[in-house]
Amino acid sequence: MLALKEENGLLWIRAGGRLGDEAYDRFVPQFEHIAEREAGTVPMVIELAPDFSGWDFGGLWRDLKFDIRHKDRFGRIAIIGDSEWEEWGTKLSSSLFRAEMKFFRPTLRSHAESWVQTGEDAA
Repeated sequence: MLALKEENGLLWIRAGGRLGDEAYDRFVPQFEHIAEREAGTVPMVIELAPDFSGWDFGGLWRDLKFDIRHKDRFGRIAIIGDSEWEEWGTKLSSSLFRAEMKFFRPTLRSHAESWVQTGEDAA
């Protein structure tokens, strides 16, 4: 599951379960519509649900294609999750993007939102 909403000038994405190719069928057109409307880059908060378990092969392929195609549209990206592998994955992924990425625990959700908007740590 990939759910997307706009709130407080940010793009909020919630990922849950195991992401497959079909999760991107709805998500990509929604993102592209928002990105076309917004000048510059799109700041994002990505919340990884407790049941998030990564991608299957089709989902991983779609995610990689999406990231490459839209890399210049990403503003700061805050990842909210509660597992060590999610934090490790964020650190690894951050070297692959131009956009700044930072991992936050769920208890620091408001800090993640503040950081995405200002680039300053509220903690």
